[in-house]
Amino acid sequence: MDGNVDINLLLDFYGPLLDDRHRQTLEMYFGDDMSLREIAEEIGVSRQAVQQSVAKGRADLETFEEKLGLCGRFRAAEEKFSEVKKLAGEIKSKAGEGPVADLCDRLAGAADDLIANF
Repeated sequence: MDGNVDINLLLDFYGPLLDDRHRQTLEMYFGDDMSLREIAEEIGVSRQAVQQSVAKGRADLETFEEKLGLCGRFRAAEEKFSEVKKLAGEIKSKAGEGPVADLCDRLAGAADDLIANF
């Protein structure tokens, strides 16, 4: 996975599986955008210890995703729900006002709810 957004998503899914130190350093490094030096000063360890903790925690998150695939499934579901919303919008625009338009609004709302609570 590439980028901070991906690591933050991995943290959302698998963060509770990490030990406290790895989770804390990853959240500070990727979530709070702190430098290794800042984290080291904050938690009272060496910069190298933070760097190793970040590397180990990141590797663990990537292993969890490789084995469980929750983030990949989440992204696939998110794409499908977006497609459902788009199709509901297209149907609504062709149907005009009335019960079909209301059903399309409900369908789009249900897709939003599903992705928000995934």
